[in-house]
Amino acid sequence: MKEIHLRSSAISRLLVDENNKIAQVQFINGKEYTYFDVALDAIKEVLNTTDSDFSIGKWVNNNLLKTKKEFTLGFVNYL
Repeated sequence: MKEIHLRSSAISRLLVDENNKIAQVQFINGKEYTYFDVALDAIKEVLNTTDSDFSIGKWVNNNLLKTKKEFTLGFVNYL
């Protein structure tokens, strides 16, 4: 898991696992979710961004929430 260190008004923590295609999101309100089968190109996009204006909230919305990915409540220890 790699933690993405970009500021967001909606997301307090984002971790992604390129090998297992998993994303873990903690929202500002404290709720945590683990998303499965995340598109590899989406994970690479967030891992490789150098744009300081990159929106983590928009990335989560477009690549996790709107795609209706399978998810579970909480952070799952899958290893």
